[in-house]
Amino acid sequence: MDDISVLLVDDEPDLLLNLEAAVRAEGYRVLTATNGQQAVDMARAHRPHLVLLDVMMPGMDGFEACRMIKDDPDTRDAFVIFLSAKDVTQSKVVGLDSGAFDYITKPFHYDELFARLRSFRREFEYRKKLNEMMEFSRSLNVLDFDALMTTIEKKIGFIFKSDFFSIFLWDHDKGQLKLIADNHDDFVDLKGLEIPLEKTPLMEEVIRTCHPVYVSDFHSSKYRTEERKGSSDKYRDPYALGIPLVMGDRIMGVLNLNGNSKGFFDLPDLTYLQLGAEHLTSAISNALQYQRIMEMAVTDPLTGLYNRRYFYERMGMEWDRAMRYKTKMSVMMTDVDFFKKVNDTFGHVCGDMILVQTALMLRKHLRKIDVIARYGGEEFIVLLPETPKQNAAIVADRIRQDMESSSWDWDGKQVRVTLSLGVEDTHGDGVKVMDDIIRIVDEKLYQAKESGRNKVVA
Repeated sequence: MDDISVLLVDDEPDLLLNLEAAVRAEGYRVLTATNGQQAVDMARAHRPHLVLLDVMMPGMDGFEACRMIKDDPDTRDAFVIFLSAKDVTQSKVVGLDSGAFDYITKPFHYDELFARLRSFRREFEYRKKLNEMMEFSRSLNVLDFDALMTTIEKKIGFIFKSDFFSIFLWDHDKGQLKLIADNHDDFVDLKGLEIPLEKTPLMEEVIRTCHPVYVSDFHSSKYRTEERKGSSDKYRDPYALGIPLVMGDRIMGVLNLNGNSKGFFDLPDLTYLQLGAEHLTSAISNALQYQRIMEMAVTDPLTGLYNRRYFYERMGMEWDRAMRYKTKMSVMMTDVDFFKKVNDTFGHVCGDMILVQTALMLRKHLRKIDVIARYGGEEFIVLLPETPKQNAAIVADRIRQDMESSSWDWDGKQVRVTLSLGVEDTHGDGVKVMDDIIRIVDEKLYQAKESGRNKVVA
């Protein structure tokens, strides 16, 4: 991970020293600063990927430093995680609104810090791939066929991390595959080569099944033909992957990737590779593919719900609409009761299952126009447009009752959980700006948990 740099900012020398040692031990390149202005200056000079930023510092506090980093075009892509002794909702909201990626409350356990770093790493890698795919998509916006093939031959090895590639189009009527692009030296002057489907077993299986085919030992596999065994081999190492090129319900051809010295394939990358294949299938579908990537960027990968950042964007729009038309908009926040006990008793995989079931339960009782998001950990938040608090509370209690009466089998044992819920709307006492409703609904959730759990406070 030494390709990722982290700027640590704190005015406590001992904490900064310990943080530096811990983060460096995780494999990150580390920079340090002791105040807000120094953090801004170092961010501009070194452009770190991540800033772990203390909030309470003399002079410029962390919130202002974060805003300056995010307002600068040269540093705004840096992820910021706040470190703060303030464990209050308003402080968190201010931090997140200033552009932070996450928020850790002091004192913290290093296990928690490392978990947040892993979350950052996943988001960083995803954004990196997203940027690469976006650039690849833009490069394919070429109408001329020959120019498009030239672009593909220049770009595809970088995107797919393969040594060699070839693209064949499938002619269903002829039962043949036609070579349209490649970077194999052995295929010089063979553009337009047509191969009967039965002569290429690997591509035949891709075409017949419309699924990727991957082999790690091609030379001894069923896909290597007798003819190839006796001739010079196009496969320089044992790895081969065939990906179908599909448009709608029609298979258009096959993308072949060969040669694994760049580490082009492992199981978690399969979806990414297929997405790239979709871009190849039709350059004019780039806009639709970009939309799909952006949808992935606003979704929680475990539950399939929206993430917190997208929720705030939608809430801003719905808040403005509610203020303009004088309608009531409700917000519901829920938390799985004794979730740590589930993890401790049954394991984290079971805990993940409970989070997925909670998401399904929320979807079951809510409308399509409602916005459901995973707020963080075992917390979920729901936006109910044009819904007064009393109606939202009724829905919340239906969810609570349904969850209470449900159970799930885990290794032969029945797992049951309950939910605590807080509800508030735009006309509630103390609600003057959008942040107020989040603060109040969070307080009501806390009241529900403190007063016995498995209840709704509205």
